[in-house]
Amino acid sequence: MAKKENGNTEDKKWVVFWTVSGREKKAVRVAEKILKEQGLSEVAEVLLPTQIIPKIKKGKRVLLEKPIYRGYVIIGIKNDPQIIDEVIKAVTQTGLMRAVISKDTIISLSENEINKIKKIEEREKQKKVKEIPFLKGEIVRIVRGPFADFTGQVDEIYADKQKLKVLVNIFGRTTPVILDFLEVERI
Repeated sequence: MAKKENGNTEDKKWVVFWTVSGREKKAVRVAEKILKEQGLSEVAEVLLPTQIIPKIKKGKRVLLEKPIYRGYVIIGIKNDPQIIDEVIKAVTQTGLMRAVISKDTIISLSENEINKIKKIEEREKQKKVKEIPFLKGEIVRIVRGPFADFTGQVDEIYADKQKLKVLVNIFGRTTPVILDFLEVERI
């Protein structure tokens, strides 16, 4: 997760920036470099929430880190109109990012929305540390096998076997089903 901590979030305006899908990490690196060069890194926090997704590459299971909101980067800027303008000009000068504007108003997120995003980030960080792509209680969709297209809740995780027990509602009854990590996906 690309993230730069700068203290209290209460006095920040969280501005949403658009970037090319697939180039989010590069845009974050460039934005952080520009903000540092122009002395604005103390008043701005760059946030790119990511999620951990299991994939098979060359026959091996790997965990990939992908942005949750493809094509978007969020920057927390000290709530001062002059500083907000400076940061937006600095970040957009490269052409990699631009502020999302609707009806002549810059789109920003509330503190509640940012707190939810940060909770998601923390949960994803736990997955990465454990190298387990799912957490107990998470809702998943089965994508392979006889229960394909069913959804259920993760009940137990068997990390050593890369399997998990999912509670699926079949004919009105909750049924435990043991599945491989690759047979389910997050909703």
